[in-house]
Amino acid sequence: MQVTRIVLSAVVSFASISAYAHQHANFQEFFSKQELAEKRLIDTGNGKPQWMPLSQALELGEFAHQNGRCGGFFDLTDQKEVSREPLVQVESFRLALGDRPMVQQAYLSQALTVLESQRMFKTVTDLSAFRNRFYKSETGVQSAKFIADQFRSIAKNRNDITVEMFAHSKWMQPSVMVTMKGTGPKANEIVVIGGHEDSINQMSFGMPSMNAPGADDNATGVATILEVFRVLVDTNFKPNRTLMFMTYAAEEVGLLGSQEIANKFKSEGKAVVGVVQFDMTGFPGAGDQIVFMTDFTSPELTQFSQKLLDVYVKAKWSNDKCGYACSDHASWNKAGYMAVMPFEATMSSDNKDIHTPRDVINKLDFNHTMHFAKLGLSFMAELAQ
Repeated sequence: MQVTRIVLSAVVSFASISAYAHQHANFQEFFSKQELAEKRLIDTGNGKPQWMPLSQALELGEFAHQNGRCGGFFDLTDQKEVSREPLVQVESFRLALGDRPMVQQAYLSQALTVLESQRMFKTVTDLSAFRNRFYKSETGVQSAKFIADQFRSIAKNRNDITVEMFAHSKWMQPSVMVTMKGTGPKANEIVVIGGHEDSINQMSFGMPSMNAPGADDNATGVATILEVFRVLVDTNFKPNRTLMFMTYAAEEVGLLGSQEIANKFKSEGKAVVGVVQFDMTGFPGAGDQIVFMTDFTSPELTQFSQKLLDVYVKAKWSNDKCGYACSDHASWNKAGYMAVMPFEATMSSDNKDIHTPRDVINKLDFNHTMHFAKLGLSFMAELAQ
């Protein structure tokens, strides 16, 4: 998650960010001097995207983190502008969402019992064993391949499921995209569950010893998605709408992976009717509840997800705001799609060890993660039909 914790304004100059970067970072393990000097177009949500050297953009997150607010940013440099107008199918779906009944009680009463917290624990253990999952590192590539292999192993007996390594031309780490084809008249409509796969240690960018286990941020989200997928496959679930499971590369440096994917889908006119984002699901900082982020998300899809929680998960929930571009849901929202962002805690009680070597598994509670797995399974099952 991009916990950048400040919205940049005239008061916070880009020169001061540059000074901070000079004092605190060594990027040259992953970037050449020429790359670090390359100008990037950075959007912090103030309506005035600004060009800055890559070195400043890389330090933007940690600089803001030190100033106590959640903001986030888009790196727009390589992104083509797409229309934010909703597609007709998506708008029709949104308008009907408020009256949508729960239709999967029979299936979910059994399927929810198949979820296993120990499997998510194992996935987080395996992912956090990579020294880092940085988007420019070889271990970032290896971890993406590991995730894809987990999906392939689960889906090996299903011929209606494809696993794709989505290659990005500007960096090494691929995103992972898995498709479970719909079988009904709404098969051209798509429901997405996603979360980012990369990790970062903001105080040692590029140093050979960079250690970024990212257990909570965001191995927990990936583990949640994989467990939802496993149960859908193991229970032989056949959706009417097409279901997609995504782990995005390069979230921590400006939502690069999810931006490229969401913009590609929009430019191709793909009818994505709902997106749920799982970014950190293991740290119950505000007690055992799910916190829905209400800014830069869909009110209708958020309310529907809260109903899912009441009906199927039986867990407490509350609302909060995480700021501009705080995670990959913002990429879909910006492209005109409906997205929802359930989070592990309020922003004031979130995990303070993310983006450091201290983001390790023994800080997490997998009973808490189970709430998100139940929500994710309910979301995919209900919206699939």
